[in-house]
Parts: sequence; C-alpha cells; structure tokens
Amino acid sequence: MDMQAAQYAARLWLQTDAAFGLRDVPLVLPKSTVSGEGKSTGRPGQTVTPLARPAYRSAPQPPPMPARAVATPQAEVRRPVVARTESPLAGSQGADIPRPVKLPPIPDGRLDALEAITDADKPQLLAKLQQQTIAALTPYLSEIATNVVFGDGDPAAKLMFVGEGPGIEEDKSGIPFVGRSGQLLNKMIIAMGLTRQTVYIGNVVKLRAAEPDSDSGRLRDRPPTPAEVALNIPWLHRQIEIIRPQVIVTLGAPALKYLTGTVEGIGQLRGTWMTYRGVPLMPTYHPSFLLRAYTPENRAKVWGDLQQVMTKLGLQPAQQK
Repeated sequence: MDMQAAQYAARLWLQTDAAFGLRDVPLVLPKSTVSGEGKSTGRPGQTVTPLARPAYRSAPQPPPMPARAVATPQAEVRRPVVARTESPLAGSQGADIPRPVKLPPIPDGRLDALEAITDADKPQLLAKLQQQTIAALTPYLSEIATNVVFGDGDPAAKLMFVGEGPGIEEDKSGIPFVGRSGQLLNKMIIAMGLTRQTVYIGNVVKLRAAEPDSDSGRLRDRPPTPAEVALNIPWLHRQIEIIRPQVIVTLGAPALKYLTGTVEGIGQLRGTWMTYRGVPLMPTYHPSFLLRAYTPENRAKVWGDLQQVMTKLGLQPAQQK
C-alpha cells in the first residue's frame, strides 16, 4: 500500500465504527528520511535505542535562550483563567523532592521573538537538552519511574503533540506514546496526512506517575501532581523553544492546564483555539480517554479538532493529494 492509499484508508477509519480501533489494522509506518538519536528509524517494528541514562546526581536547569526585541503580540484567540497552586509530591513516586513546591510560571515572551534557530541546528540542541534532562531527573528514578522519557519525533516538526506523562510501556522503552494510546495516536497522525516521524511528541512530565490500586494492589497510572509537574515542566518548555512548532495539540486536561494555566475543563475548551507563547494551541481529548469512552460522538469531536489543525497547517485531505 502506498502512502496515498494508507492516508485514505486511515481517514476512512476515522469516519466509521472502526475509526479508532486497534484490532483489525496493524500499524505499519512508511519509511522516513528523518534520522537522529532517540527517534524511530522509519522501519516497521524497529527503533533506535534511546540515549543511555547517565548516573549523574546533579540537577542543572535548562540553559536560557537568548532573546531579541519582542515583536508586537497578535491578539490571542482566548485568554485562559490562570491558577497557581502549591502541593506536596505524592508519596507513591518514591522521589525525594522538596515540598511544598510551587509551580514555575509559564515563560514570558513569544517564541517567534527568540533568537532564530536553523532546522539544521535543532537536532543537536535537542540531543544536548535530552542529556541535561536525563542528568537532572536520574536522581528521582524509582521502582515506579525507571526511565526518563524525553520525547520522540522530528526536531524541526511543524506540529507538536503534548500529553500527560509516560505509562508502563513508555517507561520501559523510554519513548512516549508506544502503548495502546500510542497506537491510536499513530493512526490519528496518519489520518491527518502525516507520519509519526514528521511530528514531535512529548509529555508534561518525563517520569511515570503511578500508585497502587486499592482493589487489585497493582500500580495504576495517575495524573502528575503539581510538585511533579514543577520538577519536569521546565524541560518541556525548553523542548518547545527548540522545536518551535507552528501548532501545538494538547492531549487531555493536564497538558492543557499546565501549558496555558487555565482552570477550565477539557470538555469546555476542546476544539477552541488557544495560544502558547504566540503559538496556536488546540486542546483535544487524550487517546486513553477515547479508548475508555469509545463513542461516535467523542471520536467525531477529536476528528473535528484535528481537521482544524490540518486547516491551520495547510494540510490537504488525503483524497486530494
């Protein structure tokens, strides 16, 4: 099946009862010319091993970006209601993080007002940031969070997806969105006429957050606490500063909350354009929510959100390619 046929088939999935199904159609991504450390090779079933985790104990902060004169900001589509909270770290993480921890503010200034970065420089800058992130977060690894899950995709991507945090499969592999939610996200990306190798995928936190289930006793993933976000999110802000996508799609409530500061729910804001430092931001449901609430209504909402993103990026429907 060529790329055009795959895109058309994927689009049909999103318009039928099998739109977000995972049973019948195995995911096979086409070859990609994108290469680099910590990214997919473009060959089905084969990935590059993530960067080794150094046993550093230091915790450097992300290097500041040099700034130039700030351009006159454009009117934002919607101004969220901002909330700043303090909360101790949940004890189940097993990390000795100082408490209470205050959430760091969203960085000031528009991304397009920062000093220019060429696409050729972005892979090296992102690889350096990955090493710094691993060094900073290694002291907080535990039996629950055994790996630092940095990010995956094209450093020069026009579209960036931001989720909540890694689950058990992501923690094992060191790559975000590789479990059932990741399979669903891959199909959504293909349906947009793109591939996983041409977008970038990251999370609010780089360490898995989970706690024992009171009934089964097994670990159950949970939303990150504000303290965990405070530890992790500066690295996400720096990632976005390097990638500088044209559009950001937040997956789920935590990503929306911590990138915009809003206290309004995802149900009220999904499908409504917002901004992150001058970059258009589209909130939509997390793939894991769709897997739990697999209804035609919810799938139609997400597909409508993604169609708005396609229009913003000038992506043509697969049938017209």
